[in-house]
Amino acid sequence: MTVNPIHRISNAIADFKSKVYGKEQFSEDIVRYFFIACLNSIFMFSIYQLIYWLDLMSTYTAEIAWFFSFIIGTIEAHYVHRRFTFKSTAPYGESLYWVIFVYSIILVLSTLMISSLINTFDIQYQMAWVINNVIFGLFFFAGLRFVAFPLEDASEV
Repeated sequence: MTVNPIHRISNAIADFKSKVYGKEQFSEDIVRYFFIACLNSIFMFSIYQLIYWLDLMSTYTAEIAWFFSFIIGTIEAHYVHRRFTFKSTAPYGESLYWVIFVYSIILVLSTLMISSLINTFDIQYQMAWVINNVIFGLFFFAGLRFVAFPLEDASEV
């Protein structure tokens, strides 16, 4: 777990190049990821809406709703991506550590993005949520595949 993230990413990329991970395997992974990510998004959007409607603070309502739905969604997403998308055999704690690492970086960037979309570009909060998820979806896949669930940890169970 205490491996340097840059070192972990370079090892994962080298493993992808040296092992058989062709278009077919990539296609299977991306299709599974897309399907499960859509289900995760429905779950996260429901939480986002609930927190938004609760209006925990009168300012930054959308940002707070995004932040907390993101945290709750991360926990749920880790489980389903670990079990179904990448079928990882890595120790649970290790994969959770790296998922939190990947998601934390994306959390900061996506929170800034959703805030900009709503406050700077005056985009409706639900549309901003959709745009934000579409933009960061591929970053999630890359982070999960290369950092949290690298190929050497995947198995076809």
